[in-house]
Amino acid sequence: MGVAMKRWRKLMTISSLFAASVPLSMQPQEAFKAKELLQKDLQAYAGGELVLSVGEITIAPGASGSRHRHPGPTFVYVLGGAVEIELEGAPAKVYRAGETFYEDPHQLHISTKNGSKAEPARILVYHLSHKGEPLTLAER
Repeated sequence: MGVAMKRWRKLMTISSLFAASVPLSMQPQEAFKAKELLQKDLQAYAGGELVLSVGEITIAPGASGSRHRHPGPTFVYVLGGAVEIELEGAPAKVYRAGETFYEDPHQLHISTKNGSKAEPARILVYHLSHKGEPLTLAER
């Protein structure tokens, strides 16, 4: 499978996880829009098959995402708006523009919500993963 196809599958996985709990009147591409900004092989630095993936996700007003996990550590910076995040082992918390949060590898990400009815939220996501590994795994 080509690099472009793998990137497309990663972006679609992320978008579909978030779009799963969007009102039916809203098109999935309008709810969570993912844009890959960077993918860099860190093998020369880390001595293994580590990859850094950076993406921007725009979350439509009122949208919420489904339960999932990330195989590697995930670092998130809120670019605009506000997003409510609930992670396993912690109460739900609202993060606003300029704030960050972290997800441990395999930590259950219970929910992601944009509570605003009018303003989209934008987040910058940094994933560390092993080469060929999916960035997001759906949780039932």
